[in-house]
Amino acid sequence: MSKKKTVQEITTLDDLIEHLKDAAKVELSTIPLYLYSTYSIKTRGYSQWAAGASAQRTMIGIAIEEMLHLTLVRNLLIAVGDTSFRLYSTDTIPTYPGKMLAREPELKFRLRKLSTDQVENTFKQIELPALPQGAALGEVEPYHSLGEFYARIEKGITNLRSTIDWATAKDKLWKFQYHRAYWNQYGGSDQPLIVVDEESALNAMRIIVDQGEGAPHDRGMLPDPVVRDPRKFPPEEIGKQQQSHYNKFSDIATGLDGIGVVLDDNGRQKYTIDNAEVIWPVLDDPDVTKVTADQSVKDLMELSNAIYCYLLALLDVIYQTPMEALAPADRNLFTQSDRYGYERGFIAVMQGVLYPVCDLLVRTPLTKGASVHAGPPFQYHAFTKAPKAELAELCEKLLTSYPELGGDDGVQRQISLLPDIPKP
Repeated sequence: MSKKKTVQEITTLDDLIEHLKDAAKVELSTIPLYLYSTYSIKTRGYSQWAAGASAQRTMIGIAIEEMLHLTLVRNLLIAVGDTSFRLYSTDTIPTYPGKMLAREPELKFRLRKLSTDQVENTFKQIELPALPQGAALGEVEPYHSLGEFYARIEKGITNLRSTIDWATAKDKLWKFQYHRAYWNQYGGSDQPLIVVDEESALNAMRIIVDQGEGAPHDRGMLPDPVVRDPRKFPPEEIGKQQQSHYNKFSDIATGLDGIGVVLDDNGRQKYTIDNAEVIWPVLDDPDVTKVTADQSVKDLMELSNAIYCYLLALLDVIYQTPMEALAPADRNLFTQSDRYGYERGFIAVMQGVLYPVCDLLVRTPLTKGASVHAGPPFQYHAFTKAPKAELAELCEKLLTSYPELGGDDGVQRQISLLPDIPKP
């Protein structure tokens, strides 16, 4: 293991932008990891009290908050003047197996089913609380934790307060940022911030770090006071909402956030997440170009890749489509705007298209009678035509093998309702 080295502080705008781009790539790379393990939990067709349901809800909430972190980083990029960053790009979309950027010791990223090993040795390591000295200084690399990495960015923002054109961010660039978090109702606990000055930029950084590893000196809990609407979060749920990702994963690993009960050698019950009865036997690191599987399964994996890439391309379009500041009397006009349609489409594809296809994959053996099941690869898909039309074509091809994709409220119908976006 190489030694950490003290480095120059971020003193140029170009260096700050490169750090923010790396931060966006790190945030994006965690989302498939968390979703893959979440999809591997057997809950479909079970009651809300089924084994695994609580942990699945927790992990969906974590994935949604990672989307928030990605949004905040991209808002920051736009605020400091970079509008060229793209999510749908071979330079941005992560590959698995892979490794966390600029992190030491090296942390491998693998798409795997939910297990104690995956939670303890990957998920908790991603959200690992920063060493106090590293988090305070933000002057070492490679980084031991995301907290150290973001501390360095925070210092860079402060160092460049007279260089960053905050006036342009406040006057023009705010309208290209994303701030209407429709996904909050599905498990997120905060809203994106419009970044227009140093204060809002630093607040964005702190939300990311506090939600992930927990606030400094708070042992993995979010800082107080935490404002929560009691109508959405009853008292018994607020404690859980305040926990950092690190603590939530700790609860899952120890069985406090229920996933299953088994008997030990003495016949006593114990909580575990290593229970084959509640976890689908999905393969590790699925790769549609290399997997040995029935052709229909490969085609379904390719459809999931295309949906994932449509989602990223749609986010790019959202960030290129300005929103307008409307007078109160005119705000109903917003629901007729292109921007509104794209933003609602983002939620529609997450809920009604990506999840059903991924859920179908994890329930499907690679070949007839095989003990190992498929899974969504989250790989780059090169569109050859307008993305929505290509999704429709790929789905149509699969209806014979997977008729459940059709129907009045099936994936095929949901695809037809998605917004058209140009070929990237």
